[in-house]
Amino acid sequence: MGDSPRSRAATNGGHDILLTSVWWLLTVLLVICAALAVFCLLAYPIILINRDFFLAGFGKMGIDASALPWIGVLGVLGAIQLTLTYFFLRHLRRMIGSVAHGHPFDRVNADRLRSMAWLSVASQIVAVPMTRLIVWFDALPQKPNVHHDSDGLSMGAIILTLVLFVLARVFRTGAEMQDDLEGTV
Repeated sequence: MGDSPRSRAATNGGHDILLTSVWWLLTVLLVICAALAVFCLLAYPIILINRDFFLAGFGKMGIDASALPWIGVLGVLGAIQLTLTYFFLRHLRRMIGSVAHGHPFDRVNADRLRSMAWLSVASQIVAVPMTRLIVWFDALPQKPNVHHDSDGLSMGAIILTLVLFVLARVFRTGAEMQDDLEGTV
């Protein structure tokens, strides 16, 4: 996964606690995304192998065997969503590395930002059928009161916050580089 900003900053004579903290947080999130994507893909075959056991549990929630293919579709969509998130976070993590190296305004970072934008678009497209399926499952008859209440936290909002912190650091570093360049002229 590459050197951390801490080791890179140390070789440059400095240490940036924000970059190091975000880099490690993103590392943890990358591992979580990968693990959950694998889980989403493996859950459906496990459900099919233990069909009777799971159908009994699903029956208590008002979900019958006709919903099993849709559970598989939901798992695949979840894996796609997590994979998109993984690549988004990986680009962000690599940008942090370039900032730690003192090269925030590199063309590769512009490419990363553009890729992150397209990944966000793709993520929103995948979210539409996922949301429809979740709402459909929630509306099934004879199901106990299961709600998808939000606690106000959104993974999208967390990622956006991280992006904004990194971009603020990128622009600050760029401004410092600009000041240094103007000072030498």
